[in-house]
Amino acid sequence: MSAATEMMKNMPMSDTSIMSQMDMTAMANVIDACSACMQACMMCADSMAGMEGMGKCAALCANCADMCDTMMRMMLRPMGMERDSMVAMLEACIAMCRVCRDECSTHMQMSETAAMCATACDACMTACQDMLTAMRNV
Repeated sequence: MSAATEMMKNMPMSDTSIMSQMDMTAMANVIDACSACMQACMMCADSMAGMEGMGKCAALCANCADMCDTMMRMMLRPMGMERDSMVAMLEACIAMCRVCRDECSTHMQMSETAAMCATACDACMTACQDMLTAMRNV
């Protein structure tokens, strides 16, 4: 059981929170995937920042890390969750991860860090999409 799953069991939920009706496993998966993606993106951004011609990749990775960190922190505040803003955040996280993944995929042959980042972005997109699906089924 992940740390996020353990935390989710103890989170206070208001009766009006959409998350009080949500699949806790999907929520924990988003938290875990966002954390892993944020870390991979920061490592990639740092690695690419020092390489000639890799400024775009470094900037996209840093932006993706920020997006994933924000998404993760939002998921950790179930009392303040509201459906429309959660949908928008999940969709934005998916979009940012897609852009970052696509950029890092072009550098996978030259950098293990870029390959790791692209893989983490894919996993984060999947977790966010699964959460969107779960929300639409409530």
